[in-house]
Amino acid sequence: MADALDSLAPALRRVVERACLSEEGLEEMERGEAWPARSAKVALKMALSQLARAM
Repeated sequence: MADALDSLAPALRRVVERACLSEEGLEEMERGEAWPARSAKVALKMALSQLARAM
């Protein structure tokens, strides 16, 4: 799992860590990153897709 996380770009790794490991809500993540609404969902989908390919 650590190798798969290391394969992600830093921003995508941060999304996975915050959403999956820290159990932070997507809206909370968007506010913290000053992202537009629903953008964390798109970023999480991209990150999980890349993570699945790396495993």
